[in-house]
Amino acid sequence: MKLTTAERIALATQLDAMKRQAIDELRGAATQVDDGAPSVVQEVHAHADDAEAERAQEVRSAEIEIDRHRLHDIEEAERRLACGRFGICIDCGEEIARLRLLAQPIAIRCTACQAALEAQRR
Repeated sequence: MKLTTAERIALATQLDAMKRQAIDELRGAATQVDDGAPSVVQEVHAHADDAEAERAQEVRSAEIEIDRHRLHDIEEAERRLACGRFGICIDCGEEIARLRLLAQPIAIRCTACQAALEAQRR
């Protein structure tokens, strides 16, 4: 499967937009983490408040990790697109369906290999 020039441009544009969104989300999360730092003046509060704050921090940390992984996946897709390896399944070496790539440009597996991986994880 050869991508047309228009498809390559569209995919590069889509990856760039996804990258900007991931970076913006990481910046926003970093700001939230900074804003969540304890203040110098401590108020009397219940342990439930501490637990809720800790849970919120754990959620923010998990979101940051997801965004970091997504950013890495996007950058890897950009590299594959630039060097001509884009659209090749990392498991079987077959081409990934054009529609799958257009819908999910960071896909690294064909539909069959992705389904097999997910079934194996269950």
